[in-house]
Amino acid sequence: MAFFNRSNKENKTVGDSTETPTCQPELKDFHPYDTNLAPRIRSLLQEYQNRIPEQKPCGRDEFIALLAGIAALRKTPGIPGPDQVSFTVLPSCASPEDEVACRAHLKRVFGIADKETLVGFCQHEIQVNRQYMDFVAFWEGQPPFALEELNEGALEFFKVARDFSAQFYPIVGHQGYLAWDISETMGHLRNGYACGLLNRSEFDALTEYWLEQTHIFKNWVEFAASLICGELYWDFRHGSELGELNKGLDLYGKLVSILLDNDTAWGSGMWYVQ
Repeated sequence: MAFFNRSNKENKTVGDSTETPTCQPELKDFHPYDTNLAPRIRSLLQEYQNRIPEQKPCGRDEFIALLAGIAALRKTPGIPGPDQVSFTVLPSCASPEDEVACRAHLKRVFGIADKETLVGFCQHEIQVNRQYMDFVAFWEGQPPFALEELNEGALEFFKVARDFSAQFYPIVGHQGYLAWDISETMGHLRNGYACGLLNRSEFDALTEYWLEQTHIFKNWVEFAASLICGELYWDFRHGSELGELNKGLDLYGKLVSILLDNDTAWGSGMWYVQ
């Protein structure tokens, strides 16, 4: 686990023009690490905040496909890429051979072989926002549990992860890392549906919860900020040092920029309202 310098903004409310929370409480035990990652995120997204397109209604499937935009940019064996299908289309494997290739990839890389292992992977390996919301609860004076309940190793890990996340609180507020959870989960559900691990009713049931969660975001720029912060936290939890985190920010900055610059993807302003 990487350790960094403390910011000189400890125990103070932090804000700027790109901040999500409009009224922050006085924060408690707030000790953000000084990594320069947060200023880089603000700089990356500033130009998009100044030209957010007007929101346009879209269908449920189109929105699911857009939420899985990062997955669409990755090369998954057996699934057509964005050069073959639109960002607003849920792709499917074109042949039995493609289905086999996709399933083999999911099993080899993620251990996903059926619906149960797909759901388990998403729940236990990807989703990190509930951890962030525990940190928020402590900062805002409403701790969900007593730190004394943790053993020494768990307590140290909690404090390190909490203080790493503190640098992103002025950017994402209560939106936290939710976009990361949504994007990655939707991406895996999309892939599972494309190769037949999920049927249509299973896919609809599993995606519905995540569609409901998107109401916390007003546009794709907010979504992108939450996604990037979540990706950096996910990497940090898995042992990445600062140099690796900066490379991760470079990569995901490019990916979200591709989507935000594309008027058939996030740059279109398309959004689904139930």
